[in-house]
Amino acid sequence: MSISVSDVMNGLATQQVHGLILILKKAKEYSVESCTDYATLMDARLHPDMYPLSWQLNATLEILIRGSARLSRAEVKGLTLNEDESDFDGLIASVEGLQQKLLGSDSALLDQSEAETFDVPVGPDASMPMTGKEYLLKFLLPNFYFHLTTSYDLLRMSGVAVGKRDYLGVS
Repeated sequence: MSISVSDVMNGLATQQVHGLILILKKAKEYSVESCTDYATLMDARLHPDMYPLSWQLNATLEILIRGSARLSRAEVKGLTLNEDESDFDGLIASVEGLQQKLLGSDSALLDQSEAETFDVPVGPDASMPMTGKEYLLKFLLPNFYFHLTTSYDLLRMSGVAVGKRDYLGVS
């Protein structure tokens, strides 16, 4: 059985991004019920030297958007989550918009990237050549899941009642 690049990207856009939306909706409910303001949750950190939830969420989504653009040979600049979101409604709407953008990616272009070689930026002045398949499996997926899991953990640590089914996007 072969799994295509577009199968993986569409799966992330449907299931995992849907799970993120569910988690954010629960965070909104928690915020209202507990009188915890949006900014307090967005500033949550696992450790003082780690980035806050707002950054983790942005990284989670940027990895997908930039990855999809890179794999389909589209322009990569300017594809970020709005960092000026001031409430959960705006944040959820932004995530839903990014989900639609991902679902609109050209599957044929994504699949053609499997054997193509890309120069993937791995620092301010460094890049690493990878095929589309290597990029997807060794860079995009591990980074995406790291930041998604960290976002989930930060909300859970803050008191939001989220569980595995939410994370998996099946609740």
